[in-house]
Amino acid sequence: MKSTAQLHGRASGFTLLELVIVMGILSAFLVMLVQLVGLGLDLFAEGETGQMLADRGNRAERRIRAELELLRGSASGRDRDRADDRLLVQLLPIGLPPEAERGATRVQVVRAAVSLPPERELQLVDGMLAMRIVDAEPELSGEEIATKVAELRKNEPLRGLGNMLLLPWRQENADDAMLELRVAWFLPGQTVTVRDRSVDPFAVPLPGSPDLPGVTLLQVTEPLLDDLLHCEFHFWSQRTRSWGRADAPDSGNQSGGARPEIIWDSARGGWLVDEAMGGEFAFDRGPDSFADPEDDIHPHAIRVVAVAAQPADLPPEGILAGGISAEDKGLRLVNPDRFPGASDGGFVKVRGEWIYYNKVEGDRLTGLRRGQRWTKATEHPAGVRVHVGQLVEFVIPIPHKKDDWNG
Repeated sequence: MKSTAQLHGRASGFTLLELVIVMGILSAFLVMLVQLVGLGLDLFAEGETGQMLADRGNRAERRIRAELELLRGSASGRDRDRADDRLLVQLLPIGLPPEAERGATRVQVVRAAVSLPPERELQLVDGMLAMRIVDAEPELSGEEIATKVAELRKNEPLRGLGNMLLLPWRQENADDAMLELRVAWFLPGQTVTVRDRSVDPFAVPLPGSPDLPGVTLLQVTEPLLDDLLHCEFHFWSQRTRSWGRADAPDSGNQSGGARPEIIWDSARGGWLVDEAMGGEFAFDRGPDSFADPEDDIHPHAIRVVAVAAQPADLPPEGILAGGISAEDKGLRLVNPDRFPGASDGGFVKVRGEWIYYNKVEGDRLTGLRRGQRWTKATEHPAGVRVHVGQLVEFVIPIPHKKDDWNG
């Protein structure tokens, strides 16, 4: 007969089957716990990335809006004897090379009359006075120049009038997709030096020509925004009926049609007459119009469409799994599960080319439309980043709008 202790010992133990079941339950619980923690970390990372992109988009809107809201123009044209309040927008090869390659990527070069805030105008006046002093007395020290500038500034009234030059430029880094928006401000009639000559950058018809080389504009401008994938401007004219969709593929832009304008010359002075000059402006009236301020026209509003890039230190939105030629209509992604683009179509940028895709099918983007947003279709090797970015779109009304029939 077995003892009471023996009976109790057998009752308090576990069989091998029971231990296996318990271990299985614990393992399943641990797996679920790890998955929940991983999911939480992924959601946190996605939220953090989304916030970074939103912050970049907000920053881009603030800075561009602040500059374009300073545009000025005479509503009637009868209070001036010259066409000083000019807005000129040309679509030109990026970097403004002396001879652009065929089908080169193009950007909008904006030259415009603006209102100068006092602090900005004071900086320009100080710079102008310092240059005059150095030219006249090159032997002066920096302290002596500053003293003379302070004295001369007292006799320089602030007018609040000036000019602005705004253009996208390739950003210096390994990825050709990145752009920076560069800007410069000038006093009326202020010049730049081009091969020992003084040139008014607002009196030269074609930026990038020998009279105003691209390298000169690079030197006189400074970055207003960096880490952009794209920036373009649309202008509502008297014939415009709809802005259209900013996220739709290019469908062309015939100046003077129902779509917004992408080029503009408020003076209509014979500068925008063909593609080589930056576009053919439907409202142009020829050289006789340049000196007639009464027939100037200004847009009703400007829509800005920009794309802010994801920070470079974050994992890329996509990676090209295989090389593609300039004619390919599909591309394959590495790890497509993390691709943030819309499944039913959208834009991606691969190096310097914008591509529109119709659909995401597994690890492929299909129905590609190449060379969108004025970029050049080209081949791309495997392993390069596929950018999506953060779309920024906003409209700035123009109080001094003026149509052709308002003159």
